[in-house]
Amino acid sequence: MIQDNEFVDYYEVLEASPNASAATLERVFRYLAKRYHPDSGESSDGTRFSQLVEAYETLTDPASRAAYDIDYDKFQEGQAALLEETGHMGDDVADRHRLLSLFYAQRRRSIKNPGIGTGTLEDLMKLPEHILQFHLWFFREKGWIMREESGTLSITADGVEKIEATMQSRPRPDQKRIEQTSDKIASAPAV
Repeated sequence: MIQDNEFVDYYEVLEASPNASAATLERVFRYLAKRYHPDSGESSDGTRFSQLVEAYETLTDPASRAAYDIDYDKFQEGQAALLEETGHMGDDVADRHRLLSLFYAQRRRSIKNPGIGTGTLEDLMKLPEHILQFHLWFFREKGWIMREESGTLSITADGVEKIEATMQSRPRPDQKRIEQTSDKIASAPAV
């Protein structure tokens, strides 16, 4: 079931539904076992065959299958949660921008004490710790933040350039109004 902290989906190994009967599991097992048996020639695969035997033995014993199904349900819940997290990627981009802006503002405010602690970041950003750690990992990998001697984190020169480049590529809040006014002036009839 769980080997080296990694769940093995025995239903997938047997290419069967979690609702499959013992008879169905036996038919599928016999077909796949013949195919992957170490003595079967070109299609032989000893590792795959061992997995098939382990899956079959677990899922055809009622007590083992009941225990396995509990782990299987937990695994499926984890997969669903992982899939749900993929919808938050746009939020991550906005969060990273806000976070890097926060580091930038602190550096501008206090060049001698430019760092911010992770506890303060959690309070200010209102992000779960694992999400904040993900963003901080990303910034460190990019070289946009560094750890100060005090243990706090601060923005680097590369981080400053990144946030300034991002800000230059975004229109200023009043930029749209300026462009609209310029368009009106350009399209106004000459007097």
